[in-house]
Amino acid sequence: MDLWIGILLIVLLVGVSVILVRQRRQLKQIKLIKQQLEGRLRILEEDQPVLAQMAQLREEDETFQLIRNRYDLVAELLAARVSGDAERTDTMLEHVDQLVADPAEFMRQLRLIFARMQPLMMERFRESGLTDREVEICCLYALGLNGKTIQQYTRDGRHFQNVSLIRKKLGLGEHDKNIDGFIRSLQR
Repeated sequence: MDLWIGILLIVLLVGVSVILVRQRRQLKQIKLIKQQLEGRLRILEEDQPVLAQMAQLREEDETFQLIRNRYDLVAELLAARVSGDAERTDTMLEHVDQLVADPAEFMRQLRLIFARMQPLMMERFRESGLTDREVEICCLYALGLNGKTIQQYTRDGRHFQNVSLIRKKLGLGEHDKNIDGFIRSLQR
């Protein structure tokens, strides 16, 4: 009986030893993986300014193209009108219709353009804590649209509630001037 207990204890000790050795190996592997991840994190942190700059340049490149396309469209439309070419004018107006057909994309592009063309106004929006969507709504006001038109264009049934929140974020009280006039006053 004592022999069986001794054998059982030896088997248990060997089993526990095997488990401990495996755990030590796993801990070493975890430490190695942790060191590798920490190294990768340091590299990403060091590269973050460069990556942010690359993202900014990409956005600026897109913005430049958007501004250029809008300029070309307006120039072509004006030339068509001045020349009295109705067919050419209709073609340009079709391009305008295509441009505004997707409200979400049009508003995103508008936000990018205003960021380049009206940086102080856009900075005020960001400092006020406006979301991208709220900034895009403000950009529609900056174009000269009114609330009803914006609500119809965006098909947003909560437009006026959202504008109330935007007004609060911008520091406008209920009795302050209209949001459209306020936003246009921010343009320089």
